Amino acid sequence: MSWQGDDTMEHDGDTESDVSIPLGEGVSGRGSVSDGEDIFYVPERRPSLDLENGRGPMETTERHDVERARSPVHSYNSLNSDDFYQSYGVDEETELPATKVHLERTESYSSCYSTDSEDCEHRTRKSRCAAPKAEGPAVVPLSRPELAKNPDEKRHPALTVEFTFKAIRKTLERLGQDDLRRFKITLWKRYPESFSAPPQGMDMVELVDKLLECYDLEVALQLTKALLKDMDLKRLADYLTDLCKKNEVRYELRQTLLRKYGSMCEGFTKQGEHKAFDTIFNDLYITDGGNAGPNIQHEFRKINKLSTNRKKEKMITSRQIFDLDVINEKHVRSIVTNGIAGVGKSVVVQKFILDWAEEREHKHIYFLFPLPFKELNLMLGQKISLIEIVHTLYPETKVLPTFECDEGRVMFVCDGLDEYANPLDFHRTETWCDSTEPADMHVLVTNLIRGNLLPSSLLWITSRPLTSSRLPPEAVHQVLEVRGFTDEQKEWYFRKRFEDQAQADKVIAQLTSCKTLHIMCHLPTFCWVVCGLFQRTFQEKGPDAELPKGLTLMYTHLLLGHLHVRGARGSPPRTPDEERDFLVKLGKVAFTMLEKNQMVIDKATWKDSEVDVAEAVTKSGLCIEFLIEQFVMYQERIQSFIHPTIQEYLAALYVFLTWRSTGKNVLEQPLKSKLSHMFKEPGLLVIHRSAIERSLQSPEGNLDIFLRFLLGMSLKANQELLQRFLPNKNICPSFSEETASIIKKKIKENHYPDRSTNLQGCLDELGFGEVPSHSRSNSMKNN
Repeated sequence: MSWQGDDTMEHDGDTESDVSIPLGEGVSGRGSVSDGEDIFYVPERRPSLDLENGRGPMETTERHDVERARSPVHSYNSLNSDDFYQSYGVDEETELPATKVHLERTESYSSCYSTDSEDCEHRTRKSRCAAPKAEGPAVVPLSRPELAKNPDEKRHPALTVEFTFKAIRKTLERLGQDDLRRFKITLWKRYPESFSAPPQGMDMVELVDKLLECYDLEVALQLTKALLKDMDLKRLADYLTDLCKKNEVRYELRQTLLRKYGSMCEGFTKQGEHKAFDTIFNDLYITDGGNAGPNIQHEFRKINKLSTNRKKEKMITSRQIFDLDVINEKHVRSIVTNGIAGVGKSVVVQKFILDWAEEREHKHIYFLFPLPFKELNLMLGQKISLIEIVHTLYPETKVLPTFECDEGRVMFVCDGLDEYANPLDFHRTETWCDSTEPADMHVLVTNLIRGNLLPSSLLWITSRPLTSSRLPPEAVHQVLEVRGFTDEQKEWYFRKRFEDQAQADKVIAQLTSCKTLHIMCHLPTFCWVVCGLFQRTFQEKGPDAELPKGLTLMYTHLLLGHLHVRGARGSPPRTPDEERDFLVKLGKVAFTMLEKNQMVIDKATWKDSEVDVAEAVTKSGLCIEFLIEQFVMYQERIQSFIHPTIQEYLAALYVFLTWRSTGKNVLEQPLKSKLSHMFKEPGLLVIHRSAIERSLQSPEGNLDIFLRFLLGMSLKANQELLQRFLPNKNICPSFSEETASIIKKKIKENHYPDRSTNLQGCLDELGFGEVPSHSRSNSMKNN
């Protein structure tokens, strides 16, 4: 069986005879051509289906006559013309039959021979003559937007295949079924060269894939927007434009945050060597809940817990903060993270920001804006809107009139609420809901915390406990607490700091041998102090050097660091005399409570000391305020020192500075003090002797570590650090040898066997090593 057909085609006035096309040979559908002109054909073309007549696949043994196409035209315009749709008996709005393709002559590939067609094979170029003249009136091509990529324009790094696919798909998904159908028809009419058949049967993924397969990313976006505008869907085209703009801003914001937070410098001054954040960062101990109370672990003292009726704390990681499941399940919008000074709150914030900027975590957050309170302090006194604040800190966002979007959440990270210079009043501050209207800074901050400004946004605040406890409960959906390092994290820290593992092993052995030192290393800032001291020892004395065993020098570095941070946080500057006066008053509070073996500072003690509670708790960072639950429905605010050893250090500092300033020995009883003044000035050695006796007579050992600190105060290295607080800045003799002799005598007498360990620590503090082995063995035997 064969198909036969006659078709006469004019060619410069000549008539061609019938031509049979053998099965298996491809047809261009263009008719005969003159010599000298190249044409394309498809060899070994697979047989097609005649679905109209109910025919099955054509058998290769049969020949069919194929009716020639009428006079050709030079483009795809006939495909786009109304005649093309009318030839199938449909209008432009009707879905086209997928099996009917009208072949026409064109200088480009025919749509049925598209490179993407499954029916197409390899093309072979043949010679062709000049293009024939088309019969009838010329077809007027439909206007279509110029699609071209500027070769001189550099592609924005944010424009990726993944984003372009998602953006176009998300835009087209907003179309209704009828509009989507119109979009496909219009796309087919305007750009048929992209398709082997009308795209009506394509689903959304196939359609967008096809666009990105055929066009550059910029062109695909340009094409989509042009068609939407032609369909009078300008708002949807603007939506796609807005997606692209926000994507660029987000990329540039991430780059800004990477530059700003990508490195860190440990310590207090922030003027040292900056290192890549990941080379320094260690995981921290973060709990969901907790009372933000102090760590009360101690080498000798037994301190009762300062809270009751508390839930068991759940440890979390920085990745779990604002986890999407928690947000959805618990409806969390705002989180407050507490922690004492130097515990690592800002480091946790920096880790969170970098994880987002590097696209490692928190992908449900579309925009993340850190708004540190120390930077907000610089804008005090001016009327400004929330949007303008963000534009000021992150200029790349100025192209966006608003930050709210459907693609993800907007998040503000406000680090250091305790550094904010303005007091917050949630009862009398006016309500403010417009993020574009200027207002006073305290109005904006208050309403941002309340949730009135950008209510769909997420808010994370870090603070010391005293300040965060003033926030209204309805504005805080979750409370976290940063508690520093666990024992395992302490070891990780020092192994990361000391590249020489032999040195790292030596440092860790030193830490574990001194329980007080090991406990205090729960504070990352204290770890930094210890690390610096040990590294300096290795540099000066070599890798085999013996590491210092004293505690006082490390605590003095920590104290000076806290005082430096106080000035850096905007507190009024104090003279050295004013600073000494503050330390003496606070140290007197510490000594008074220490004699009672108490950590909680009662109101009467505060009143007698004349110390400003806010200065001690919020600004100096040496004390802490937190809530304890006495009953189920009753909470009480209390203050204490951030750690028992800080209390003991300040008490020793009080005794030392008082003697240096006034010559008074506060450790002596009043009667003994009068007699000593009659016969002899107290002197530092007398103070040491008094302290040793008082420590040994203390039944609970609450003066043991105090004694170590007091003895260490006399050493030259420590006096040099405290020199600005000393009268006339003179460094006095330490009497360390005489004091060491008194201690060795006490160990040998062994009247206080349970105190021998601490007395040995006192010798280490003075730098005199261990007592003779026979004395130590006698002490152990008596124990």
